[in-house]
Amino acid sequence: MAKEIEALETIDEYSDDQYAAYLEYTALKDQCIIDPTTLYIANNHEFFSEYTYFAQTDGLDIKVGDWETRIC
Repeated sequence: MAKEIEALETIDEYSDDQYAAYLEYTALKDQCIIDPTTLYIANNHEFFSEYTYFAQTDGLDIKVGDWETRIC
């Protein structure tokens, strides 16, 4: 939660696309029933670099492949 608050405090520094990516990322994270540990991201995802940055910040493992992007 503290990292999320920190990210929101600096959101003015980011573009609209980056903010949209952040909102989509947090929505995926919120769908996880347990504490998330891994980001499974499609190698051609529209927000690939943003999602991987957010996942690194959250301390998640990152798996890249040919699948639907999800966080669990």
